[in-house]
Amino acid sequence: MQPEQDPGGDRQADFDRLVDGQLRAEHDGDVEAILASMTAAIVHDVVGSADNPVHGLEAVRRRYQDQLAATVHERDVPLRRLYGQDYVLDEHVWNGRLTGRAFEIDGHGRWLSHRVLWLLEVRDGRIVRQTVWNDLAAIRRQLL
Repeated sequence: MQPEQDPGGDRQADFDRLVDGQLRAEHDGDVEAILASMTAAIVHDVVGSADNPVHGLEAVRRRYQDQLAATVHERDVPLRRLYGQDYVLDEHVWNGRLTGRAFEIDGHGRWLSHRVLWLLEVRDGRIVRQTVWNDLAAIRRQLL
């Protein structure tokens, strides 16, 4: 199946609002706002994580609570977005500090910048699956 580059103005705008809302909620540390755009049966897959994927809002809530407790999300630098009929792929650079333990590394408050790919699969305006690739090599280069 060939992906669409522009699924239509309304759909693309809806996808942009969805992704931007997720990024804003992460930046603000608002777990409930993150979860609000997900279905009850959400599948959340962080590539490289030992406990992948997790299923359902409660499991995703715990994952985000742990992530947000260990990081200070300072800003994102958008790189590109690709759109399909029922998905959006967002590429951005995450900037912030690792204040706790994440990626099997103790951050000790150190600043970190790395590329992130987010694949959001969407049905009826809600996220049914989120797959996240963090640039683990860049993270390790900066923190180890």
